Amino acid sequence: MQEFNRKTEIGAVAYFRYCIRNGDVKGALSCFHPEAVYIDRDGREWRGPEQIERAMNEICRLKLDIQGETPHITVVNDLAMWQDQWEITGTAPDGHSIHMTGNTSCIMKRNEEGEWLWLVDNPFGSAVLKNDNLV
Repeated sequence: MQEFNRKTEIGAVAYFRYCIRNGDVKGALSCFHPEAVYIDRDGREWRGPEQIERAMNEICRLKLDIQGETPHITVVNDLAMWQDQWEITGTAPDGHSIHMTGNTSCIMKRNEEGEWLWLVDNPFGSAVLKNDNLV
């Protein structure tokens, strides 16, 4: 297995993408803080390990390749905001090609061991906003 330095933000994200590409649900789940929230493309919030595991099962079974642009990372103590543009490619179970692009806007938290974990994983960024939600 490839080595990843999860004590850096970039290493933590590289490991998460490696797990997705290799269908490793357990590894992908290890990238989330126990209080984490995963936001899907419809804006639904999947809270905590049990709900996030359901989302990761769906994603990991596809073994998608995720490539990201150079991220913008802002760190304040043990929190980091990660923003980047990504591209996903793969093949659906029915044989159709998958190609998606998007903008991530996430919050990471450093745990006691110094590893960066997703606290809020919003891989679709502002795309989850709807025009009918204007205030």
